[in-house]
Amino acid sequence: MANVITGAKAKITIDGTVVGYATGISIAENTLNGRVESLGFIDSREIVPISRNVQVMASMIRIFNAYTTIDQNGGVLSTNDTDDNGFVNTAKVINETIENRTKTVLNKRKFNIEIIDSSLGANESNVIYTVVGCRIASQNIVVDRASLMGVQVMMDAEYLVRHQSEVE
Repeated sequence: MANVITGAKAKITIDGTVVGYATGISIAENTLNGRVESLGFIDSREIVPISRNVQVMASMIRIFNAYTTIDQNGGVLSTNDTDDNGFVNTAKVINETIENRTKTVLNKRKFNIEIIDSSLGANESNVIYTVVGCRIASQNIVVDRASLMGVQVMMDAEYLVRHQSEVE
């Protein structure tokens, strides 16, 4: 049975901690196939999968300004800044060197996107898809007084997980 998505929402997580939300998610999973050819045969002998890529488009992403990591006893371990510098490939200062700009891009944090079916109630465990290892490829940035948002965000991801629906 295919997953039916009703009233879906998407949350963005880093290391299991929610750092933002997204709407208007579109996911494309593509498998690149290779043909196995043999001398003396006009037709391909076999078609084998050789690569897969996952791309995600979100109409809007909102990343919180900061998130706090709490230990098992309720104590604060750290407060981590999650503004656009943690995700977008932009320079931090005008006269930053090319080496630092390159290093900054290479050190961007990956994040996951969990698609949640909210038709089964407010239960956050109704995750139907998880897009793992996302990195932003392109986006438009909107800043308002409450938060930072990305609009029309394109992301590349490592892989896609389809979870079993509780209704199945």
